[in-house]
Amino acid sequence: MKNFGIWIRYQSRTGYHNSYKEYRETTMNAAVDALYEEMASRHRVRASCLQIIKIAEVADKDVRRENTRQFIQDDLSFPVVTKVTRHPSKASKTIIKYKRPNHVTL
Repeated sequence: MKNFGIWIRYQSRTGYHNSYKEYRETTMNAAVDALYEEMASRHRVRASCLQIIKIAEVADKDVRRENTRQFIQDDLSFPVVTKVTRHPSKASKTIIKYKRPNHVTL
């Protein structure tokens, strides 16, 4: 994972704004995709109204935004939300179960 700083200029309903955003992604293209998605969702800025001025890779110690800094820790862990129960023996585990339907005629 790398940290990317992106300087942008965008047009909103009230005028032009300069901004700096940070993203933690694997590639620069993924960071730009995240920028377009965030600007479209949070600020309602279309891609045609957005100008990317500069993109730079930022070192971990130089990260400015707290939202990005919280994911830099070495001992980062996420809670397990759903646990998948698995069959204890591999021999009795099957992917497709088939059982003949049992119709009772009266």
